[in-house]
Amino acid sequence: MIRSETPADFAAIDRIHTLAFGHDWEALLIRRLRDTASFDPDFSLVADFGEGAVGHVMFTHVTVEDTVNSVPAVVLAPLAVLEEHRSGGFGTKLVTEGIRRCKERGDRIMLVYGGPYYDRFGFKLAREHHIFRPDPVPGQQLRVLELVPGALKGVSGVIRYPAAFKPLLNCTPEE
Repeated sequence: MIRSETPADFAAIDRIHTLAFGHDWEALLIRRLRDTASFDPDFSLVADFGEGAVGHVMFTHVTVEDTVNSVPAVVLAPLAVLEEHRSGGFGTKLVTEGIRRCKERGDRIMLVYGGPYYDRFGFKLAREHHIFRPDPVPGQQLRVLELVPGALKGVSGVIRYPAAFKPLLNCTPEE
């Protein structure tokens, strides 16, 4: 079952991300984002299986900015599923439900860092639309999805994140 997070899920969500990534940066990001005025628990989704949470994804508002325009978008980050449940389709269900909710809310553009896994949802390489991350990370590929047809027309620039992301940008596991 996919549902919105509740405060009772906080420890499980921290655990899911820490185990999935091998460090606590994503868990820290989620905690920081929860403390912002724009946080909406309906866009922090939990996948339940058996007796508890096995996966989590969060969707956060960002902007894509060039020298003249600032276009609202939403970023899918982070997404994690416990290793022993990765073949159960929980990641797909979390992403699919998040896309549905974002479309329903009226979001027009979604961004994600990741590989070809996201292509199944319709994501394309963002560089083809001249959209870039402010701190490129080797090996990570920024992808973009039009939630509304034509939403990317005339959109280009660099992603601007909420302040909660700032301490985590430009980090590598070795730091």
